[in-house]
Amino acid sequence: MNSILHCVAGLYRILISSIYFAFFGLGALVISMVFFNLMRLVVTNKDTRTKVSRNITKYAFKLYLSTACLLGIFDIKIKNLKKTQDDTGCIYIANHPSLLDVVILDSFVNNANCVIKSSLKSNPFISGIIACNRYVANSLSPEDILKDCKESLARGDNLIVFPEGTRTINFDKIKFKHGFSSIAVVCKANIRPLVINFDGFALRKNVSWSQIYKKKLTYKIEILDKFDTSEYLSLHQDKEVSAVSRGIAKELQALIQSKVN
Repeated sequence: MNSILHCVAGLYRILISSIYFAFFGLGALVISMVFFNLMRLVVTNKDTRTKVSRNITKYAFKLYLSTACLLGIFDIKIKNLKKTQDDTGCIYIANHPSLLDVVILDSFVNNANCVIKSSLKSNPFISGIIACNRYVANSLSPEDILKDCKESLARGDNLIVFPEGTRTINFDKIKFKHGFSSIAVVCKANIRPLVINFDGFALRKNVSWSQIYKKKLTYKIEILDKFDTSEYLSLHQDKEVSAVSRGIAKELQALIQSKVN
């Protein structure tokens, strides 16, 4: 009986998720190609347009995720959400176990900016969203990335970065690059670490989405205390900037790794 129920549940998840992912893709295409491009013509003030489009993105993602949870595709629990309420000009970092991570973070981080793969800018499903939200492409030179991030943080944006650079392959040994900490040091920006514990087979790197047949995708996200960059700098004044940056990345990598199940 249990095996029959498991099979029925798996077939249900395959059917519902395939319809839902298709619906999400179609909705993203329409919003990106029509609505956001139209908004670029109607709302001429860049800062106003960015604020409006980021709020639309946030609540669209929130609706998408909450509906998927009601349908039994996902189960998402977020701990310590109140800690994010007053964050401005903060760098959000997290481990990166699945394809959905940025969507989840974007659904609750206020005024979120993101460092994204440059190839996404030519993706018709999200190119309009990226343009209006003024996301930072990682194909720029290090100097230009730093410039764009510095301007973004100065405006009060919260910058989402996944320091691994790609989805996690070895969950027991995550490896952070220190680009985010270099930005934090130069911009004197605080860092908000998050831990994403993901239980599921689909949406991992090099795994087909159809693996959702095996089990529901479960996310447990813990929002940790803010890392005070200025305080860390004051304690390491004798070190070079690059050494301080690597030290911050190493310390936060160890912190997040210790909480990954």
